[in-house]
Amino acid sequence: MSTEPLHPSTALAKYNIGTIQHLTEAGGTAGKTWKVTSETGTFFLRLRGVRTSSEPRLLFDHGLREHLVAHNVPTAAAIRTTSGNRWLRLSNRIFELYPFVPGRAFNPHSTSEIAEAATALAAYHLAAATYKPPSSKPEPIAQYTTLGFFNDVSNRMDDPQLQIKNMRETRKLASTDDERATVDRCIARTESMQNTYAGNIFNRLSGWVIHGDYTPANLLFTSAGKVAGIFDLDWALPGARVRDVADGLYFFATVPRTVDPASIWSLTDAADFDLDRCAIFLNAYHKAASLSPDEITAIPSAFTGRWLSIHLEGMAKVTPEDRFRFFSRDIEKPLHWLDNHWPVLKNRVFQI
Repeated sequence: MSTEPLHPSTALAKYNIGTIQHLTEAGGTAGKTWKVTSETGTFFLRLRGVRTSSEPRLLFDHGLREHLVAHNVPTAAAIRTTSGNRWLRLSNRIFELYPFVPGRAFNPHSTSEIAEAATALAAYHLAAATYKPPSSKPEPIAQYTTLGFFNDVSNRMDDPQLQIKNMRETRKLASTDDERATVDRCIARTESMQNTYAGNIFNRLSGWVIHGDYTPANLLFTSAGKVAGIFDLDWALPGARVRDVADGLYFFATVPRTVDPASIWSLTDAADFDLDRCAIFLNAYHKAASLSPDEITAIPSAFTGRWLSIHLEGMAKVTPEDRFRFFSRDIEKPLHWLDNHWPVLKNRVFQI
């Protein structure tokens, strides 16, 4: 696929939204976004990332959006083009246009909004669980292909086997014994997850439709602190919902910090888990959609897989000379916190 960005006006000409009055960039890392004001209203234009622009991915994503809207989950279905399609392919890149949803960013100092994010995630999972995708065939997910190490794909997110292969290649970028030892410890963690978060054990946790990127960057809140919208379903697919729960814990229940949503470095800096805030998130989710004992046990593994994926995938978005530093910086910090605090947190929330 071409990676050359197209001018948004080329895409907007394919929609019946009248004369464009204002067009401003709105950020993005995998793709780009724009806020569009026309004589008929305000809209949000997206240029999707290359890895999530396959036909099966688009069909699943947009079918799910329509399903969620029908089940009163706060999200938006894409506006149809003049030819009636939910997306637009130009020079092998995918554009989508959405109605603009007003709202504000998550307030990391508000404990009530932590609980609201968890409750909204539970509502998403319960509604998405009844979604019937266009195809029952497992969809290959190109999660790590942009690294250039391998073209291998998997039909699950954070596949331990693919992570191990890619981390072994990442190890070759290390310059010192200490750096290589850091990667070796990450590989050892992932190897152990092949017995605890893969195969039949993982299959027992599956059966849900996950969001795949449940972070504050993909939620909007009302002035009253309620979730106004859940967006960016590029990575939504069948899987284990504890992956999203682990995402929520990390991105909503850590110590408040300032994040630049346009910087992949800022987005992936290691945050500090907070025991009280984690308990608020887990309590709210479990109250709305109770987790099974197997799911509760799997949360640390789900986070480990997600955290390693964040660092592996993000390497493709930085310069070659920065790749190892991007992967390794504070890579073990949140993992050590869970090692030390998960038993206490689990007992506090679930009494087990």
